[in-house]
Amino acid sequence: MIEEQFTEACAGVERVYTRLDNATIRKIYAYYKQATEGDVKGKRPGVLRLRDRIKYDSWSSIRGMSKHNAMVAYVELAGNLTLESEAVSCETREASLQE
Repeated sequence: MIEEQFTEACAGVERVYTRLDNATIRKIYAYYKQATEGDVKGKRPGVLRLRDRIKYDSWSSIRGMSKHNAMVAYVELAGNLTLESEAVSCETREASLQE
């Protein structure tokens, strides 16, 4: 069940990926990698490989989360994005949930 929802959420995110802000992209990336591969492995990339370092840090921030829980978090985050219209940041989404 969650695997199907995860696959659908991945397809939805892929359609709007270019309209998402960096913070949201990092969260999406971290949940995706945790859900598909588990905990991050290897050494943290050096400062000269900034993009790889940011991706590593994002993924590492949820180390220990189960693959199932990462799929659930990914599906929830993707479901809260306005996938069909305008870009929505994590901060905007979280602020709207607190109202």
